[in-house]
Amino acid sequence: MVKKPHVRPLLLAILFLAGTAAVAAPPNPALETLSATARNGKVSVRLTLTGAFGNPEMVEALQSGLPTTITYLVEIFRDRPNWFDEDIAQARVEVICTFNSLTREYLLNYRRDRRLIRSQTFTDLTALERAMTHIEETDFFDIGRRKPYKLKVRAKAELMTGWLMYVIPWETSTRWRETRVKTVTP
Repeated sequence: MVKKPHVRPLLLAILFLAGTAAVAAPPNPALETLSATARNGKVSVRLTLTGAFGNPEMVEALQSGLPTTITYLVEIFRDRPNWFDEDIAQARVEVICTFNSLTREYLLNYRRDRRLIRSQTFTDLTALERAMTHIEETDFFDIGRRKPYKLKVRAKAELMTGWLMYVIPWETSTRWRETRVKTVTP
């Protein structure tokens, strides 16, 4: 009588969980656009994040009243091929939203380097999503007399922390995206 090999139950469980995680994974957020323009020694930055609200956990957390934050890390540096890049400046933009269930309004706080820049209220989730995922900063960095064509800007977005199998913390973030600074003539 020939014995059939037994498939290990733990291996099957791991393969099943990995398969379901791959199928049920929400769309990955990404920085869709990033542009930087220089005028009069100042650099303005525009960026757009896509896929942030494709995660149902983020929308649920937002509508349950939990403070929901998207943090944008933006750096400007001088690109030096075949050598180390020269860091010039970096900034942290935090877009924090909380939902008030009594007034049915979303309060959005916009902070730059931990300082509150502005607060807005929204009643529409679509308008709130646009305000949280479209960043436009004029005169964001001061470059002085540096030549703009030698400079680059890179950005990354960090979103909420999720949980893998309800035990392991999982932070959702985008990959770094970079672009060369373009000069705008007045």
